[in-house]
Amino acid sequence: MRVAPVALVALVALGALVLPAASTAMDDTGPTVEAQYGAFTPQQPTALAGQSVMWHNESARAHTVTADDASFGGALLNGGMYSHTFDSPGTFTYHCTIHPTMRGEVDVYRVLLDAAGPAIAPGDAYSLSGRAAAPAGSSVSIEGDSGGGFQPVGRATVGGDGGFSLTVHPATSTTYRAVVGSDASPTVGVQVLDRSVSVAIARHRRTVVIGTRVRPRAPHAKVVLQRYLPEHFGWWPVRSAHLDRNSRARFTLHTRRRIRARVVLTRRDGVTPVATSAVLRAAAVTR
Repeated sequence: MRVAPVALVALVALGALVLPAASTAMDDTGPTVEAQYGAFTPQQPTALAGQSVMWHNESARAHTVTADDASFGGALLNGGMYSHTFDSPGTFTYHCTIHPTMRGEVDVYRVLLDAAGPAIAPGDAYSLSGRAAAPAGSSVSIEGDSGGGFQPVGRATVGGDGGFSLTVHPATSTTYRAVVGSDASPTVGVQVLDRSVSVAIARHRRTVVIGTRVRPRAPHAKVVLQRYLPEHFGWWPVRSAHLDRNSRARFTLHTRRRIRARVVLTRRDGVTPVATSAVLRAAAVTR
């Protein structure tokens, strides 16, 4: 079987780009990049200094991972993989020599904060965690910016596995970064939403309907209907529901008794309050 000249050149080029095994040894597992039909995904991963980035070829086409400055590179045949350890921080751009429009970038730092989670209520506890390429016991300064520039908000200590964490209580949406010596992490934004719960009540003889709406919207969040029950010495949960996609929910009660109720937006546990509505009242049915 004869090999077309162009294909032969491509295969030779691929073989020439395979580096010795020692150059691809992984010291620490970092992000994984997929070489797809016409793009690298994700196109701009972030790694910690000392970690290895792994490329997998998920397409039917052959590709290469070739640094723009020729500092690293390897071939990716169908189903193949290539890894490279990034020992120093910096921005490392690369491309596929066979398909020049396929480009990517690896951003390497000495300290990283983990991605932010869901929005929280003002003053709630929030655990900031991250990793640092620093000796165990090293000090990490956590800085926050809520509109007036970055200011120190606390310190953490690097553990034996390189991890660190600090609990903060932001009153408003805040951008955080971690600093070790002269190295700063990319920023992470923690969103703080001061939600409000509005309610309306209507009685139809023995049926009481209570409607609620949460702003800003919180689709699928949990709301709990509480009644003031003297026999239970205070507020008592009697119904729970999840907000619909329009951030609304409705409760129906069947009683002739006087109603004193409120709706509480909670965390997923259904207990920890995030916001509470005004108190609603409905008179008892006497006939």
